Amino acid sequence: MILVNTAREYVEKWHNYQELSPLAYFLNQIHPLPAGAIGHINKESFSVSVAKGKYLISPFNKNENLYLILKGVVRGYIKEDGKEITTWINEENEVVGSIRNLGLKIITEEYLQALEDSDLIAIPKTLIDYLYEHFPELNIVGRILLEDNYRGAEERAYICRIPSAEKRYKRFLETQGSLLNRIPLKYIASYLGITLATLSRVRAKQATQK
Repeated sequence: MILVNTAREYVEKWHNYQELSPLAYFLNQIHPLPAGAIGHINKESFSVSVAKGKYLISPFNKNENLYLILKGVVRGYIKEDGKEITTWINEENEVVGSIRNLGLKIITEEYLQALEDSDLIAIPKTLIDYLYEHFPELNIVGRILLEDNYRGAEERAYICRIPSAEKRYKRFLETQGSLLNRIPLKYIASYLGITLATLSRVRAKQATQK
């Protein structure tokens, strides 16, 4: 349980979330946070709701925020020759953002799109920098989150190198099967690097084998 004196304005700001930013609860589960860090998180983080199909980040919207997904599904994708290529798909209790341009003076090539009506907590880059500089505990949290992000990147690198479409899909079911009935199959096919027709054949074959 987190105990911290919270100014009235932040009690009202987070009144739908037990009077504290859900980001503080999320990070405190990773490593206990000092009261000062929690107070700054309450002050600088903010809630965001994004309708299905709308964007958090795009090349046309310079945005260095990261986001904690409270409810919903978000995908990242890039465009190549007019074709959308899904690079990742994340759901609740994941931190997402355009990492490739974080802290750099470049425009991202990545789109972050909500695949369901989604509720998130925005984490401004300035908040991240402040927490790292003033609270050593947050460097521990950052390292653990970075390790988790790196494991996710390794999984994505692995799954797209599996030569068999059937085995790629099986791996997806093992690692992210909860998404299967939440998002259109075309996004799963794009993530796996196969056509929708191929994915349909794989699914049909598996159905007949059961």
